[in-house]
Amino acid sequence: MVRCSFSVLVAAAASYIFAGTAEAQEDPTLGTWILNVERSVWTPGPRSPADRYELRRYVALEDGWYGFVLTGRNNAGNPTFQSGVYKLDGQQYPVQNLGTLTSMMIEGEPSSLMRSYRVVDENTVEFTTYTDGVAGITIMRVMLADGNTFIQVSEGTNAAGIEYRNVLVYDRVN
Repeated sequence: MVRCSFSVLVAAAASYIFAGTAEAQEDPTLGTWILNVERSVWTPGPRSPADRYELRRYVALEDGWYGFVLTGRNNAGNPTFQSGVYKLDGQQYPVQNLGTLTSMMIEGEPSSLMRSYRVVDENTVEFTTYTDGVAGITIMRVMLADGNTFIQVSEGTNAAGIEYRNVLVYDRVN
């Protein structure tokens, strides 16, 4: 129960931070999205448990900046959190999660996580997360024609040498 309350608290704080955003631009991903575990596919698996939860919020800020907040519960039932601001220009921008945010607040350490975003086409954004300067998986976020669904596709080889392809489906909440 404490885990859920923590996620709700972080989401509420993040919503407050982004409450004063600029008017939304023509980016179809702006708004709030929830992971649809049933429609998502993890190959080779296993499938995430039905109680996995992920809520994302994307907002337009001033001067071409965007903000995002992700809260949820991972496969192990632990709270998840990510937040950051970025431009769609291919440059790297800091991302905070539970670990980096704690280090920043207690020790003043900058985030070891960075993320770059670039527009592929009007419905697709590619982003790569870097940890301590090392590029990780590149993910494609594709908005579907209905405007109420986007998918995130990641593929590669994991640390055990197993090839994977994950297709996560997100449904618009608002």
